[in-house]
Order: sequence, then structure tokens, then C-alpha cells
Amino acid sequence: DRTVVVVQDPYLSRGEVPDGIQLVCGDRLKIFQEEVSCKEREMMSTRRGEDKKSEVATPFKLWGGRYSKGTDHVLSRVNNSLTVDKRLYAEDLDGSVAYARSLAEAKLLTQSEFKVICYGLETVRDEWIKGTIKLMPRDEDVHTVNERRLIEIVGPQIGGKLHTGRSRNEQVVLDMKLWMRDAVKDLLKQLGELIKKINGVAEKYIDVLMPGYTHMQRGQPVRFSHWILSYAFYFKEDYHRVAEFLKRMNVLPLGSGALAGNPFNINRHKLADDLGFNGVTYNSMTAVSDRDFVVEFNFLCTLTGVHLSRLAEDLILFSTKEYNFLELSEEYTTGSSLMPQKRNPDSL
Repeated sequence: DRTVVVVQDPYLSRGEVPDGIQLVCGDRLKIFQEEVSCKEREMMSTRRGEDKKSEVATPFKLWGGRYSKGTDHVLSRVNNSLTVDKRLYAEDLDGSVAYARSLAEAKLLTQSEFKVICYGLETVRDEWIKGTIKLMPRDEDVHTVNERRLIEIVGPQIGGKLHTGRSRNEQVVLDMKLWMRDAVKDLLKQLGELIKKINGVAEKYIDVLMPGYTHMQRGQPVRFSHWILSYAFYFKEDYHRVAEFLKRMNVLPLGSGALAGNPFNINRHKLADDLGFNGVTYNSMTAVSDRDFVVEFNFLCTLTGVHLSRLAEDLILFSTKEYNFLELSEEYTTGSSLMPQKRNPDSL
């Protein structure tokens, strides 16, 4: 009464086979090298097998159990966010892998089912990376695409279990936070590098004097290093603000459900550790409705942009013939088709 799990996917193209997976029957079947009961094998029938009729009946949706009519085509177009949120495919897959692990730890998935789901999700990731993912007209968002492809790959009886106790409300916030966390870390890295560059320039020209200006009028003599380091302090404050924001933003919303929490007693603190969060949200309604962190990050980027703009404007002014304090390298300027003497600071 023991056999092996067979996962069928008629969509898969030939490619590298992951560890633990053996290719059989050309590129149509994958066999997972682990024994499970015959009953589990029956549960893995795919839409292209016993479940053909149900596949043809309706397009794949994450909702619609009580509906007997299709969605109006105008409403479908309004609700479709795929052109924007498809950039979150990797974050959505990362969240799904971690959530599947938490379902397995809560005994809602067997270890065999968990491994099959992970294999399916990594196959979907590979399709996104290679640009071979097939987007369907009825795909509402990136969450729909990823789950549809998962079910097409591993079958509805196992793939359909991934969404147990999970809502797109929490998926959206999770994906945005995962994406934003990477963006914040990248911003911190670039701010740190910029501060180091400014410090290096200040040290190099420590003995250079220049006029200090108020109201565009010469006021007092200052060191060039004093002027340029004023921007280093602006960017240092930007760095501290962004770093503090990261600590507050980096809490896990997953496990909040649609609004009232997860009914299956998953370990949210373990889930937070798996996804690299500092902690968890404590109010499920706040967790799924919160977008304050998006607005706040936009403000931080805007403020940093203002400081960059001020620096650029000073450099443009100081590079003019009237000031002539510095000269921009040719690599970062453009010329004029009519006035060959010009060197335009277009990079700034």
C-alpha cells in the first residue's frame, strides 16, 4: 500500500531538474522520490487528468464560491493590478514558501505535500526569471498568477491547500513590505556610500578656501570641505531616519487573515523569523489595512531627493563661468549643436 508521488505538469518545458526530482517520460512528468500512501497519490490528480471537466468550466479565481455569474468586463479591467504588482512575484513566492512551511508545522500539510508545493513554487519562480510565465486574461494580480501556475503544476488537491487560512489582504501587505524592505536596505547602502564619497572629497580639498554665501551674496570665507560636509550631515540625517523607519516597518502582517486572524494556530513568530521580520503585528485589522508605511517611505525618499537636488543645484551654479569654482568632467556633461563652447551639466 505504498507508492511514489507523481506530479504531472503538461506546461513544463525541458530544463534543469531540481534536487530530489527525477525526470521521467520526457518532459511531461516529474516523480518525487519519496514514498507516500496510495491515498495521497489519489489526492494529487491534476486538472489535465481526472479533473478536466472542472478546469474547463470556469477560469481560475481565488474567490467566487457563491457566485453564479461572471464579473463584468469593465470591473475586471478596473480591478486588475497585474501590470503593477507583477514586480512583486518573488516576494509573493517567498511568502508562500514560508506560509506552506507554517502549515506543515501546524500539521495542516504533510511533509510530502509541503515539498511538492515548494517544488511547484520554485518552478513558478524559474518561469518568472526566464520570462516564460504565461499570463492569462483573467489573472487579477500576481497572487492569482502564482497560485494558478502552482495548481497547474502540482494539481488542485495539493496546490489548493496553500491558501488555507490565508487572505489576499495579508498577502498584499506582506509582499509590499518584503519589496520595500529590500528597497530601504538599498537606499541605506547608497546613502552610506554617498556619505563616504563626500567625506573623501572633503579630506582631499581640506585646504581649499571659498566664499560663503547668504542671499546669493558673498558673506564670509569658508573651507570648501565645510561646505561639502554640510551635505554629508544632511544625508546622515536621512540615513538615520530611514534606518529607524526600517525597524518600525519590519513587522510581519501574515497570519492576520482577511481581518480577524488565522484560525489554524500557525506560529507567527516562527513565520516572522523565517521571513526576516523583527516581530509580528498584534492587531489583525490594523495589519491588513495599514498603508502608512508606504506614505512614510515616499516622504523619506522625497526628503532625500530634496537634499540631492540642493547639492546638484549648488554644483551647477559653482560650475558656471560666473562662479568658476569647479569644472564638471566631460563624462557627465553634454554639448550643444549650435554653441560648441558649452558644457551642459545635464547629469545634475
